[in-house]
Amino acid sequence: MHPFDPTTDWPEPDMTIGNPIRPPAPIMSDTEFNQVYGPWAQWLRNAAETKNAPIDYVALSLLTTASAAIGNSRWAVPWDGWSEPPVLWGMLVGDPSSGKSPALDAVLDPVKELEQELTETYKAQLSEWQAKDEIAKLQLAQWKSDAKTALGDGDEPPAKPDEADAGPKPVRQRIRVSDVTTEKIAVLLQSTWRGLLLSRDELSGWIGSMDRYSGGGGDRPFWLETYGGRSYTVDRKGSDEPILVDHLSVSIIGGTQPDKLDSLLVKSDDDGLLSRFVTVYPDPVPLKRPDAIIDSDALSNGLSRLRELTPANDEQGNLRPFYIHFSDTAADALHEFRRQCREWEGDASGLYKSHIGKMPGLVVRISNVLAHLDWCASTDGQYVSAIDVGHVGRARHLVGEHLRNHAFRAYGMTKLPVEVQGAKVIAGIIRSEGLRLFKVRDIQHRGRTGLATAGEVRAALNVLIDADWLRMVKEDSGGRPTVSYAVNPRLEDVS
Repeated sequence: MHPFDPTTDWPEPDMTIGNPIRPPAPIMSDTEFNQVYGPWAQWLRNAAETKNAPIDYVALSLLTTASAAIGNSRWAVPWDGWSEPPVLWGMLVGDPSSGKSPALDAVLDPVKELEQELTETYKAQLSEWQAKDEIAKLQLAQWKSDAKTALGDGDEPPAKPDEADAGPKPVRQRIRVSDVTTEKIAVLLQSTWRGLLLSRDELSGWIGSMDRYSGGGGDRPFWLETYGGRSYTVDRKGSDEPILVDHLSVSIIGGTQPDKLDSLLVKSDDDGLLSRFVTVYPDPVPLKRPDAIIDSDALSNGLSRLRELTPANDEQGNLRPFYIHFSDTAADALHEFRRQCREWEGDASGLYKSHIGKMPGLVVRISNVLAHLDWCASTDGQYVSAIDVGHVGRARHLVGEHLRNHAFRAYGMTKLPVEVQGAKVIAGIIRSEGLRLFKVRDIQHRGRTGLATAGEVRAALNVLIDADWLRMVKEDSGGRPTVSYAVNPRLEDVS
């Protein structure tokens, strides 16, 4: 009987072929959560309940947004020769309707209110400056006239009056951006100095297309530099004057779906960009009508205090970060964590291994952020003078015991066996070309990576046979039997 005739002879094909097998989502106990997030633990619970979102989404959004609010005003120094900006990149991983956007709103809505206040302040400052500038222009014109007359009479020209200069034009302060070019980012950072927060509902599309306008190489290196906070120069098109940025610092927060992340990881080179992201991939929470209320004023006030942190000045009077040093015991705890990361690296591979290598730096950054979140929630007014062992211990636990497991769930399992990778490629060919019956050589002739030899193709086809996508069909023509592969017709009914 021809295998295409009775559709009922075929089982349902396994459409999860090639999907990574992910471990369960890590969960913090209430005690752990309270210890790590301190005075913000209850706020995070209320926000998560109100938004019906996983608490990990809200917590990472808070850490990342706070890191941007602190910005270049405070850098952490574990020991001489090592300093880290507070910059954090956060990625919320989950299916559609898993609560990513509501969780972001819980933290970003107060940011929008702060930006509105900054806008009103800027408008008032600009109006005042414009009035001074009009007077300054008249004063300057009068001074030029008086100077010309004096010189004509052989007299000493008058000194230029202070009123002839209105001073620098006010700068519009920004906290958050969402869709701007790298050149615009550089202009904003040059004028505002502190740093910025980039927020995106969907990160994978932005990451995948970041070289679209740069000829395939400009944007990705730029964004890699924004993680480090170092000085950066951007050469403008059509201008002899470059954009000079003292500290290129941009925190990033946004979401993505698991399948889009998987696609990114398959296509990505390990240049360190993806492994810089802190990922959380929790299970969805049950739908529930909330009893809690978000105290938006608490977060607005906290972020305002962080924004009011003033930087230091160098010997020339230029702005520079105020460096917060680790205590000796905090530095010892960090060094012990570095040893632990070295052991974890030995059992890891790919992007997950690269991420583990960056975890000591993450502990430094998150220790700084947690210390200042404690400070902005307090009323004693004492600035953070050092990162102590308690801050490091909380950050170590969060990064090493919780976020590391989220990272493994998100992309630690995406490296598939070669035969499964080949099966995914052939499955794509079947779906896109509508194949119904084919031979091994039909796949070989397409020249796909990893499917060049008959052995590679057969190994991949066996995976598809096990997944009920294919059946082997042998035809005896008197000599050596020919082997073809019939495609499950039920695939036509699968969108």
